[in-house]
Amino acid sequence: MAAWKSIRITKPCTLRIDNGNLIVEDDEYRFKLSLEDTDSIIFEGDRFMLSAKVLAALSKYKVATLFCDEYYMPSAILHPYHQSSLATRTLKAQLSCSTEYADKLWQQIIIAKIGLQKEVLEVLEKESEKLEIYRGQVREADRYGAEAKSARYYWSRLFDELIREAESLDIRNQALNYAYALVRSLITRDLSAAGFLPAIGLWHDNKYNAFNLSDDLMEPFRPIVDIGVYKIWELHMDEEILTPQMKKELINLLDIEYLEYEKGSSSLRNVSKLYVQWFKKSVEQLDVTLLSFPRFDIKKLDECL
Repeated sequence: MAAWKSIRITKPCTLRIDNGNLIVEDDEYRFKLSLEDTDSIIFEGDRFMLSAKVLAALSKYKVATLFCDEYYMPSAILHPYHQSSLATRTLKAQLSCSTEYADKLWQQIIIAKIGLQKEVLEVLEKESEKLEIYRGQVREADRYGAEAKSARYYWSRLFDELIREAESLDIRNQALNYAYALVRSLITRDLSAAGFLPAIGLWHDNKYNAFNLSDDLMEPFRPIVDIGVYKIWELHMDEEILTPQMKKELINLLDIEYLEYEKGSSSLRNVSKLYVQWFKKSVEQLDVTLLSFPRFDIKKLDECL
């Protein structure tokens, strides 16, 4: 029986469940995959046949599941409804968070994010001086908009003439969106497994967004993803579209041990789980200092790409 961390399904096939295992088959091949050993699965396109039983099994085994549209870009996430035995207690703690706590936590998240953006530009030997100024301007709830100012400065220096819009066909933009969606699905899965409701954010509050809390917590991971995407793009600068090989390398960013967290080196996949657990403690004790943020090690990233 095959065991995988991440699975990409790109060709027409039928999926079904057999004794807790995922069966993937077409007219020529048949694969039997252990859901217990599967961490994430990505469906690219719309040429698959799967039942509600398959979706229920993916949820039961906490498989981070991402669906892509006809253009092969991420469009939806499947996340568990309830997975924690203490889900009610955790949800009550989430709902009872004060505005003061949320504002202070958002301040720490933005400070961490801007600091990492500065590191990204520094390792790429690009101008970064103003980011330290913006980082020092972050207050509770980021009331002075330091994040927005840093974003304009950061993107204008990270990539030449990059338009960060969802519909942009720029390969760099597509790679970023693809990688962000992967991380978002992991954090959403881990939040659900910990008993949180991802739709209820501490800062993000879009009524049409089912992943407001995921978007809150993934902000410090974005620069970490950015440096990975940048390095992969450097290896494929002649490409005009996001190729299967590039997607494979972007998915591999989840498993490369180039993150530093809690005094150890780990992968983004593992850090996400630990990060959510520390967030849970922070929420339960209403102490923003309990949540620390990951860093990246550029030497380890370069060695693995």
